[in-house]
Amino acid sequence: MKRPHRVHGIQTWPWLGGWAGAHAGLLLVLVVLHRDVRLSGTLCSWTEGGASRVRLLETLTTWGNPWPVTLLAAGSVCVALTRRDFTAAAVLLTVPYAASVSCNLIKEWAGRQRPALACVSTHADGFSFPSGHAVGVTTGFLLAALYVSGHLPRLLSTALLATALLGAEAVAWSRVLLGAHFSADVLAGQLLGAGWLTVAVLLLSRRPPPSPRGRAGPGAPRSAVEAVP
Repeated sequence: MKRPHRVHGIQTWPWLGGWAGAHAGLLLVLVVLHRDVRLSGTLCSWTEGGASRVRLLETLTTWGNPWPVTLLAAGSVCVALTRRDFTAAAVLLTVPYAASVSCNLIKEWAGRQRPALACVSTHADGFSFPSGHAVGVTTGFLLAALYVSGHLPRLLSTALLATALLGAEAVAWSRVLLGAHFSADVLAGQLLGAGWLTVAVLLLSRRPPPSPRGRAGPGAPRSAVEAVP
Protein backbone atom coordinates (compact mmCIF):
# COMPACT_ATOMS: atom_id res chain seq x y z
CA MET A 1 0.00 0.00 0.00
CA LYS A 2 1.28 3.48 -0.89
CA ARG A 3 1.03 6.59 1.20
CA PRO A 4 -0.28 9.88 -0.28
CA HIS A 5 2.25 11.85 -2.30
CA ARG A 6 3.64 14.56 -0.04
CA VAL A 7 6.17 17.36 0.13
CA HIS A 8 7.13 17.37 3.80
CA GLY A 9 3.50 16.98 4.89
CA ILE A 10 1.94 18.78 1.93
CA GLN A 11 -0.25 16.37 -0.06
CA THR A 12 0.09 16.77 -3.81
CA TRP A 13 -3.36 15.65 -4.99
CA PRO A 14 -5.61 17.89 -2.84
CA TRP A 15 -3.96 21.19 -3.78
CA LEU A 16 -3.48 20.17 -7.41
CA GLY A 17 -7.11 19.08 -7.67
CA GLY A 18 -8.33 22.22 -5.95
CA TRP A 19 -6.21 24.45 -8.19
CA ALA A 20 -7.42 22.71 -11.36
CA GLY A 21 -11.02 22.73 -10.14
CA ALA A 22 -10.95 26.47 -9.49
CA HIS A 23 -9.59 27.18 -12.97
CA ALA A 24 -12.09 24.81 -14.60
CA GLY A 25 -14.93 26.52 -12.74
CA LEU A 26 -13.81 29.97 -13.88
CA LEU A 27 -13.51 28.75 -17.47
CA LEU A 28 -16.99 27.27 -17.32
CA VAL A 29 -18.43 30.54 -16.03
CA LEU A 30 -16.76 32.54 -18.79
CA VAL A 31 -18.04 30.18 -21.48
CA VAL A 32 -21.59 29.81 -20.18
CA LEU A 33 -22.06 33.53 -19.48
CA HIS A 34 -20.16 34.63 -22.60
CA ARG A 35 -17.85 36.86 -20.58
CA ASP A 36 -14.53 35.79 -22.07
CA VAL A 37 -14.05 38.73 -24.44
CA ARG A 38 -15.34 41.25 -21.90
CA LEU A 39 -13.03 40.05 -19.15
CA SER A 40 -10.09 39.92 -21.56
CA GLY A 41 -10.73 43.49 -22.68
CA THR A 42 -11.03 44.71 -19.09
CA LEU A 43 -7.71 43.12 -18.10
CA CYS A 44 -5.98 44.26 -21.25
CA SER A 45 -7.13 47.87 -20.80
CA TRP A 46 -5.07 48.01 -17.57
CA THR A 47 -1.95 48.53 -19.71
CA GLU A 48 -3.31 51.44 -21.71
CA GLY A 49 -1.30 54.58 -21.14
CA GLY A 50 1.20 52.76 -18.94
CA ALA A 51 4.47 52.13 -20.78
CA SER A 52 6.15 50.96 -17.57
CA ARG A 53 3.41 48.39 -17.01
CA VAL A 54 3.85 47.08 -20.53
CA ARG A 55 7.63 46.78 -20.10
CA LEU A 56 7.17 44.92 -16.82
CA LEU A 57 4.67 42.51 -18.37
CA GLU A 58 6.84 41.98 -21.45
CA THR A 59 9.75 41.02 -19.18
CA LEU A 60 7.52 38.74 -17.14
CA THR A 61 6.02 36.98 -20.15
CA THR A 62 9.47 36.02 -21.49
CA TRP A 63 9.69 33.47 -18.67
CA GLY A 64 7.07 31.48 -20.52
CA ASN A 65 9.06 31.36 -23.77
CA PRO A 66 10.39 27.96 -24.88
CA TRP A 67 14.01 28.50 -23.80
CA PRO A 68 13.42 29.46 -20.13
CA VAL A 69 10.96 26.58 -19.70
CA THR A 70 13.40 24.18 -21.40
CA LEU A 71 16.29 25.32 -19.20
CA LEU A 72 14.14 24.87 -16.10
CA ALA A 73 13.24 21.34 -17.18
CA ALA A 74 16.91 20.62 -17.88
CA GLY A 75 17.85 21.83 -14.41
CA SER A 76 15.36 19.49 -12.75
CA VAL A 77 16.65 16.66 -14.95
CA CYS A 78 20.19 17.36 -13.70
CA VAL A 79 18.95 17.10 -10.11
CA ALA A 80 17.38 13.72 -10.92
CA LEU A 81 20.54 12.50 -12.66
CA THR A 82 22.75 13.43 -9.71
CA ARG A 83 20.48 11.20 -7.62
CA ARG A 84 20.69 8.47 -10.26
CA ASP A 85 16.93 8.72 -10.61
CA PHE A 86 16.87 7.99 -14.33
CA THR A 87 13.14 7.36 -14.63
CA ALA A 88 12.39 10.72 -13.03
CA ALA A 89 14.87 12.39 -15.37
CA ALA A 90 13.06 10.95 -18.38
CA VAL A 91 9.67 12.09 -17.08
CA LEU A 92 10.93 15.59 -16.23
CA LEU A 93 12.32 15.96 -19.74
CA THR A 94 9.59 14.39 -21.87
CA VAL A 95 6.38 15.55 -20.18
CA PRO A 96 6.93 19.31 -20.77
CA TYR A 97 7.81 18.53 -24.39
CA ALA A 98 4.71 16.37 -24.83
CA ALA A 99 2.60 19.15 -23.30
CA SER A 100 4.00 21.64 -25.81
CA VAL A 101 3.33 19.33 -28.76
CA SER A 102 -0.25 18.65 -27.64
CA CYS A 103 -0.83 22.39 -27.22
CA ASN A 104 0.30 23.08 -30.80
CA LEU A 105 -1.94 20.33 -32.14
CA ILE A 106 -4.96 21.76 -30.32
CA LYS A 107 -4.13 25.25 -31.59
CA GLU A 108 -4.22 24.03 -35.18
CA TRP A 109 -7.46 22.15 -34.58
CA ALA A 110 -9.24 25.04 -32.80
CA GLY A 111 -7.93 27.76 -35.13
CA ARG A 112 -8.98 30.61 -32.84
CA GLN A 113 -7.62 33.99 -33.88
CA ARG A 114 -5.71 36.26 -31.54
CA PRO A 115 -7.55 39.13 -29.81
CA ALA A 116 -8.12 42.22 -31.94
CA LEU A 117 -8.58 44.63 -29.05
CA ALA A 118 -7.52 48.27 -29.07
CA CYS A 119 -5.37 47.66 -26.01
CA VAL A 120 -3.17 44.95 -27.55
CA SER A 121 0.45 45.86 -26.72
CA THR A 122 2.39 42.85 -27.96
CA HIS A 123 2.39 40.84 -31.18
CA ALA A 124 2.16 37.05 -31.15
CA ASP A 125 2.14 34.64 -34.08
CA GLY A 126 -0.06 31.62 -34.58
CA PHE A 127 -3.45 30.77 -33.19
CA SER A 128 -4.70 31.77 -29.77
CA PHE A 129 -6.35 28.73 -28.12
CA PRO A 130 -4.93 27.39 -25.85
CA SER A 131 -2.11 29.59 -24.58
CA GLY A 132 1.27 27.93 -25.09
CA HIS A 133 2.79 30.11 -22.37
CA ALA A 134 0.16 28.91 -19.91
CA VAL A 135 0.79 25.27 -20.79
CA GLY A 136 4.56 25.70 -20.60
CA VAL A 137 4.75 27.42 -17.23
CA THR A 138 2.08 25.24 -15.61
CA THR A 139 3.82 22.04 -16.63
CA GLY A 140 7.40 23.31 -16.45
CA PHE A 141 7.36 25.43 -13.30
CA LEU A 142 5.19 23.17 -11.17
CA LEU A 143 6.68 19.85 -12.24
CA ALA A 144 10.24 21.01 -11.59
CA ALA A 145 9.20 22.54 -8.25
CA LEU A 146 7.38 19.38 -7.16
CA TYR A 147 10.39 17.20 -7.82
CA VAL A 148 13.12 19.48 -6.48
CA SER A 149 11.19 20.58 -3.39
CA GLY A 150 11.12 17.00 -2.14
CA HIS A 151 14.87 17.22 -1.59
CA LEU A 152 14.83 20.49 0.34
CA PRO A 153 14.09 21.37 3.98
CA ARG A 154 10.41 21.95 4.72
CA LEU A 155 10.52 25.77 4.76
CA LEU A 156 12.43 25.94 1.47
CA SER A 157 10.23 23.34 -0.21
CA THR A 158 7.06 25.24 0.75
CA ALA A 159 8.58 28.51 -0.46
CA LEU A 160 9.66 26.93 -3.75
CA LEU A 161 6.20 25.48 -4.45
CA ALA A 162 4.48 28.77 -3.60
CA THR A 163 6.91 30.72 -5.78
CA ALA A 164 6.44 28.32 -8.70
CA LEU A 165 2.65 28.49 -8.40
CA LEU A 166 2.52 32.28 -8.20
CA GLY A 167 5.11 32.63 -10.95
CA ALA A 168 3.16 30.34 -13.27
CA GLU A 169 -0.03 32.33 -12.66
CA ALA A 170 1.71 35.66 -13.24
CA VAL A 171 3.34 34.59 -16.50
CA ALA A 172 0.16 32.97 -17.82
CA TRP A 173 -2.07 35.96 -17.12
CA SER A 174 0.49 38.43 -18.44
CA ARG A 175 -0.59 37.12 -21.87
CA VAL A 176 -4.12 38.46 -21.31
CA LEU A 177 -2.87 41.76 -19.92
CA LEU A 178 -0.70 42.23 -23.00
CA GLY A 179 -3.58 41.37 -25.31
CA ALA A 180 -1.92 38.27 -26.77
CA HIS A 181 -4.63 35.89 -25.53
CA PHE A 182 -8.19 35.76 -24.34
CA SER A 183 -8.84 34.69 -20.74
CA ALA A 184 -10.28 31.36 -21.88
CA ASP A 185 -7.08 30.64 -23.81
CA VAL A 186 -5.04 30.99 -20.64
CA LEU A 187 -7.42 28.97 -18.48
CA ALA A 188 -7.55 26.18 -21.06
CA GLY A 189 -3.75 26.21 -21.27
CA GLN A 190 -3.45 25.96 -17.50
CA LEU A 191 -5.85 23.02 -17.42
CA LEU A 192 -3.99 21.27 -20.23
CA GLY A 193 -0.76 21.81 -18.33
CA ALA A 194 -2.39 20.47 -15.16
CA GLY A 195 -3.44 17.36 -17.07
CA TRP A 196 0.12 16.67 -18.15
CA LEU A 197 1.34 17.46 -14.64
CA THR A 198 -1.03 14.77 -13.36
CA VAL A 199 0.40 12.30 -15.88
CA ALA A 200 3.92 13.14 -14.68
CA VAL A 201 3.00 12.66 -11.02
CA LEU A 202 1.41 9.29 -11.78
CA LEU A 203 4.48 8.15 -13.72
CA LEU A 204 6.84 9.28 -10.99
CA SER A 205 4.79 7.58 -8.27
CA ARG A 206 5.17 4.24 -10.07
CA ARG A 207 8.86 4.42 -10.87
CA PRO A 208 11.40 2.10 -9.22
CA PRO A 209 13.39 3.60 -6.32
CA PRO A 210 16.60 5.45 -7.25
CA SER A 211 19.97 3.75 -6.95
CA PRO A 212 21.20 3.70 -3.32
CA ARG A 213 24.23 5.69 -4.45
CA GLY A 214 21.86 8.50 -5.39
CA ARG A 215 20.53 8.87 -1.83
CA ALA A 216 22.05 11.11 0.78
CA GLY A 217 21.22 8.59 3.50
CA PRO A 218 18.28 7.02 5.28
CA GLY A 219 17.20 10.38 6.66
CA ALA A 220 17.19 12.18 3.30
CA PRO A 221 13.87 13.83 2.36
CA ARG A 222 11.79 12.06 -0.23
CA SER A 223 10.56 13.54 -3.49
CA ALA A 224 7.07 15.00 -3.63
CA VAL A 225 6.03 12.23 -5.95
CA GLU A 226 8.23 9.35 -4.79
CA ALA A 227 6.27 6.19 -4.07
CA VAL A 228 6.54 5.04 -0.47
CA PRO A 229 5.81 1.39 0.28
